Order: sequence, then C-alpha cells, then structure tokens
Amino acid sequence: MAAEIKIISANSMREVIADTKAAFETASGHALNVTVVETGAIRRRVLAGEAFDVIMVPREAADEFERQGKIAAGSQVRLVRVDFGLAVRANGPHPDTGTPDALKRAFLAAKIVLITDPATGGISGVHLMEVLGKLGIADAMKAKLVPNRGGAIHAERVVKGEADLAVQAEHEIRSVPDAAFLEYPMEFQRPIIFMGGVGTAASDAAAAGAYLKFISGSPEALAAMKAHHLSHA
Repeated sequence: MAAEIKIISANSMREVIADTKAAFETASGHALNVTVVETGAIRRRVLAGEAFDVIMVPREAADEFERQGKIAAGSQVRLVRVDFGLAVRANGPHPDTGTPDALKRAFLAAKIVLITDPATGGISGVHLMEVLGKLGIADAMKAKLVPNRGGAIHAERVVKGEADLAVQAEHEIRSVPDAAFLEYPMEFQRPIIFMGGVGTAASDAAAAGAYLKFISGSPEALAAMKAHHLSHA
C-alpha cells in the first residue's frame, strides 16, 4: 500500500531531495512529506520526541540519534560529503587562504563576512567560530560577521557586492554563477559525511528503507548530487 514518508533533512540534501521527489513518488506510489532545517533545529526536534520515517544529518548527529534509539540500528547509509570554505566574487580579488596566517589576514581585511548563524546549529557557522578562535581573532571579527540562515544566498550576496566574503558549504558556493570557492587551510578543513537513517518510530519501515536506498544510490539521486556539486559519500 502507498505510504506517506516523513523526511527530516539538513540543508545539504535539500536540492537532491527536491530534484528526485517526483521520480521516487511516481515509481513507488509513496508520497514524501519533507522538512529541511538546520542540523541544530533537527537535533532539538528529534530529542524532544518528534517522530520521522527518514532522517538525513551529519554522521555525528546520526550516531547520536542511533545511540538514543531514534534511528533503527543498522539502517544508516552514507549520502554525501560536504566541505566548507569561503565565497568571493569570481571576477574580484581572491585572497590567499592557504595557510592559517593568510586566512587570518583575509578575514581581518574584510569589512562584511556572511555566515550561517551558529545559534541555529548550522555546521559552517559553528565551524567558523572554532576557526576564528584558533586564529585568535574571534573578538576582532564580531562586528564584521553578519549571521543568517543557511543556503546559497550568502554567495549570491557576495556576488552582488553586499559582502566581501561568505562562509558556507562548497556545493552552495559552486552553485552560484560568478562566485568562486576558496578552501580553508588544511589545518581547518572539516569534511562532513551526511548519513541517512530510518526512524525507529517509522510508520512504514519498508517504505522508509526503500526511499533511503533510492536517495543514497539511484541513478536519479547520483545525477542530482553531481548537478549540485555534491560528492557522493
């Protein structure tokens, strides 16, 4: 019988889910009910008792949910790898970010830096604050940081000249025309593996498992990952 599959996902899988939704629903007869929010918001909702059929979050969060009995043991699958860095205008200055000292100079030279609000639990924002702390410039950067929700809008605003830098996921930056991606120094690179899992309270575990198999390895899902500059994990 057809089922409604409730999905909770972090931002990195937003476009892949959207691009493949119709194909899965047509092939399976199931309907997808999708919620996409920051990882921190997902953690709060899940630990407060919200039920789901499929969840897609960073591996650290997925492992935590499995330990707490929120994700069915053994159901986790790898989805995508996400890297983080800086967005600049493709036709503008490209500061050196290859070493910690160079990155420090790039941040201090910027007037406005767009970030995902760390208070939401967004990974790029949380990681940035750790980087600034290690560089010893957290206090000096406070007035320059402009927090917002996650997504490609950061890089879009940089391209429009509304900010000097944006800190976000590589695939989000590369999806924006006229934006260029600058890597963190090796010491600060923190690739994140996103995992999918079936909820222990899933209303239809078989349907949830079928969707997880589809989104993690079907030709449609792999093509969508590639189209949105995501690396399959």
